[in-house]
Amino acid sequence: MTTNRRVAAALISAAAALTALTVPAHAGTPSGGAQALSCYGSARSYTGEAGTGANDNAHWPKRGQWTKVKGNCGDINIKTNYTRSVRVCTHSKCHGWVTAPKGKWTVIFPDSTKNAEYYLQFKGVNASTGLIAD
Repeated sequence: MTTNRRVAAALISAAAALTALTVPAHAGTPSGGAQALSCYGSARSYTGEAGTGANDNAHWPKRGQWTKVKGNCGDINIKTNYTRSVRVCTHSKCHGWVTAPKGKWTVIFPDSTKNAEYYLQFKGVNASTGLIAD
């Protein structure tokens, strides 16, 4: 039994070490494991609306519509299916462009307020798809 416990303890330690090496740490990760799970676990899919011409960026949600911050994250986070430049537009202004790398959670608007209205613009006419957690 003692040998089995030692082997089990060694396997658990090795698994923990591998997890620490393979889970990327980046600015888009909310602090605290439980917060990250509740934030990203509440993510929803989005499909942006394509732009209509050279000077008309893609949007989400559709033009003339707003979405509200759900309040699960403290920030607005996006995980795009393709690398895109994206910005958050509020009632007061459209904020700066942020590059969201394909398949990685990226904070696109820090310190968001629950129930605040916003929409997203994606640079260029191509529609964008992915996940959003806010």
